[in-house]
Amino acid sequence: MAPQGAGTASAGDTLAWLQDQLESINGVRAPRVHAFLLGREGARAAGSEPRAPEELLLLERADGLEVGLFLDDEVLEAAAGATPHCRRARFWSRRQADGIACATEGVSHFVYLATRAEADRPVSLLELEVQAEVDKFALLILHLWRRGRRGLLGRSAALRRRLFQRVRYHGHLGAEGLERYRTANSLAAGYARWLEGRYVSQVDLDGLLRELRATYRRGAGEKLGHLGARALR
Repeated sequence: MAPQGAGTASAGDTLAWLQDQLESINGVRAPRVHAFLLGREGARAAGSEPRAPEELLLLERADGLEVGLFLDDEVLEAAAGATPHCRRARFWSRRQADGIACATEGVSHFVYLATRAEADRPVSLLELEVQAEVDKFALLILHLWRRGRRGLLGRSAALRRRLFQRVRYHGHLGAEGLERYRTANSLAAGYARWLEGRYVSQVDLDGLLRELRATYRRGAGEKLGHLGARALR
């Protein structure tokens, strides 16, 4: 993997915080994502015209894989206002939460791809998408957890509905891409509901982290089967 560029210092703080959170949750380490951040012009120079506010850009070469992460400026601005560097971080607005969710998705893609590449393991597009959906829920539910246990289950259910039910899909997606996003959404929604019943309702943080880390390490087919089985419960 080769660095493609860098963003602003503010973006660096935001992405570093998000990456630290995801790596702590899943018990992994990856190269610093900020070094791979591309603006719109950088993405164009790399031969891609972003059609979504977050895109992981991949270019296979004979000597390896080049990676770049595009995040729209509006996403970075909204997310930056929600990190601990902001005094109001304890109380995220809807715009901030949306920015965090979108930026988390991009960082999740990068970290997952990097850790799979380091382990010389293949990764599918569906794997990338479903892990990002799970990571968004995990990061945001842990933020709610830090605000206190009282009412946690209700806040978790509201978060789950917002992440997985109140969704819109980008108009540029073809049939295959749309099906992939819908499948990832469905699997993650069911898994999040199961996590709520098994761990959030019992206020079992250690158990939740053990489950998330074990699931993160499952192979493609095994992971999707694991999530699917729990989504049906």
